[in-house]
Amino acid sequence: MKKIYTFIVASLISMSTIAQAPKLMSYQAVVRDASNNLVTSSSVGMQISILQGSLGGTASYVEIHTPTSNQNGLVSIEIGSGTIVSGDFPTIDWENGPYFIKTETDPTGGTNYTITGTSQLLSVPYALHAMNSDSWYLNGDTTYTDHYIDVNSPRMHLEGSNFTDLIISNNAVGDPSLWLRDVDSSITWRIHNDQSRDNILSIRPWNNYSEFGGTTWSGLNLDPFSIDTAGRVSVGNGVNFKQVFNVYHPDSSFINIETSGNNEAGLIMSELGGARGARIFVDGTTTNNLIFQVTDDLGEYVDVMHMPYFPGSEIGNVGIGTASPARKLHINDVMRLEPRVTAPANPSKGDIYMDDTTNKLMVYDGTIWQACW
Repeated sequence: MKKIYTFIVASLISMSTIAQAPKLMSYQAVVRDASNNLVTSSSVGMQISILQGSLGGTASYVEIHTPTSNQNGLVSIEIGSGTIVSGDFPTIDWENGPYFIKTETDPTGGTNYTITGTSQLLSVPYALHAMNSDSWYLNGDTTYTDHYIDVNSPRMHLEGSNFTDLIISNNAVGDPSLWLRDVDSSITWRIHNDQSRDNILSIRPWNNYSEFGGTTWSGLNLDPFSIDTAGRVSVGNGVNFKQVFNVYHPDSSFINIETSGNNEAGLIMSELGGARGARIFVDGTTTNNLIFQVTDDLGEYVDVMHMPYFPGSEIGNVGIGTASPARKLHINDVMRLEPRVTAPANPSKGDIYMDDTTNKLMVYDGTIWQACW
């Protein structure tokens, strides 16, 4: 009968120092024939199986290699880098052992495996368990943990070659949140998805902070800032979204638009692209007038009305067609009164209107309407 080769496992199984996933195990063995001669400088076929539970247990992972032995008959492979037959090496649950390594060898370099050996994996591979245990585990290209993470550093930097995302999510009902607090402060800012209010994004101060939540700060029960799922923004009230932008305060409510130095500060309202629109602004570069403008057919802003800030005698004057109104109402052009058939009801002294029947300008003298000519 033809003699078969014998395979003597000589050496080492250890963690590879390669830092990138997947993690690897280095494996070395010496191949000898039945006459105890080294099989040197030859291609060797090998199939590696990781068995779970026992010497004859279920294969959690199987791969094949075709290394070349050196002049001493030594072959070296990295388990985890071969051609995969089944399983996923980085996701082996090393905690759920014991595990055994089964080697099948074809000294002629093929897949007719005539030499088999099985031995238990002891402590060394469990460096992988530190990565894939209940503290940290891999799924594809994602690392997971079921525990709190404390990054004791002044900053955390996320960098990616394309999109870089930080995802905070729940696998049950609850509000995913980001808390911002100073160790010396009793107030903590919370940014969270408020599921109790139709999943609005809420930014609100809290107190009594803990790792399990906190209590809304009594000094401000309404949201300083919130956005609903329709894209509407609310400042001061995260419940009643009436317009695209909403401002609410239980006392007086103002929007402050301010610049540094003598610059223009104002509000622009226009259609998409700005072809038609209007703006209201304070011209801090010259007269500090409050100016109302609209766009003309060329898209250029033209003055409609001025309200001076100084000199003091002109404060409160309104100018239409003039930047320097000298009266409470100063019109630098034709003013039109639309004629009406009947006199206004309940007139007061000084009221005027254009009579459409008599074609006369009428003024109320306190008793009756008088024609101006």
